[in-house]
Amino acid sequence: MELDELKAIIQGAGGGQFTVNYADELLEKINRLESTNGYKDLLAQLRSAKEEGDFRGRVLEVNFANLFVKHGIDLRYGARQGMSGDVDFCWDLKCCQAFIEMKLLGQDQKTKETINKELAAKGFNVTVISDDTWDVARIQRDIFQKSSTRKFNPKPPPNWINLLAIDVSELQLGAVDICDCLVATVGNDYASRHCNPACLRPAVVGVFELGDMASLSTEQIQWVNGYHAILGAAQHPRDYIHGILFLFREPKERAALSYKLSAAVIWNPALVDIQMGTKFCEAFHQIVPCSNV
Repeated sequence: MELDELKAIIQGAGGGQFTVNYADELLEKINRLESTNGYKDLLAQLRSAKEEGDFRGRVLEVNFANLFVKHGIDLRYGARQGMSGDVDFCWDLKCCQAFIEMKLLGQDQKTKETINKELAAKGFNVTVISDDTWDVARIQRDIFQKSSTRKFNPKPPPNWINLLAIDVSELQLGAVDICDCLVATVGNDYASRHCNPACLRPAVVGVFELGDMASLSTEQIQWVNGYHAILGAAQHPRDYIHGILFLFREPKERAALSYKLSAAVIWNPALVDIQMGTKFCEAFHQIVPCSNV
């Protein structure tokens, strides 16, 4: 790909001149992927992206895959589990096959509109998010949406690990941290062992949190009915999704096209034991650094 072509793609997907200023570094990564001949479908989808959200999701995939290619590791794009759709990536390890579905979560539209309106009027912004519970709900919503059984086999063989990789860098105006991720996935009880009590959200029930409805408070029952049943899925993701790779990027600004990625891995305790989790993380964090967020 040539630089002029990439700039035209960026602008066609809604990027402005500030965004185009980041194109050189992204182009280097794209050309590295092109040289392997294993990412034609990914780059074809990047070229055909017509709106910002789709384009930025493909850019995340390019930045993620680039880390593996730089380490000489084959990360297959467009893997299948015998269902009607594809999972974004498959990584063959000695201990398992890891299937990875990607998602970039952008700041919610209402907050973006508030920020843009204040910038236009005053030239600066002082937006504060007083309650970040909605962002925890958005994390859960996308866990349910991206764990669709149209892609993931709900009865994976013992040597498969099903993972969702979710970029949460923009949530809470860039202030999301590992405690928010713990609450969203394994719940308040587990998060309380690692986080300040101020970070807990008593109404939230984690996606991987086990227990019966009789043990839940009224608020928690409302949460489950409102968010865990959002798609009316017959099978809960905790039955076949083994973990979440929470991705954080630097720089965080929306215009960035090429960035450094780090990750925090949170496992589903019902499906992954310490030995398997440790083996995966030892290999994974040699490629994607462990986040200190």
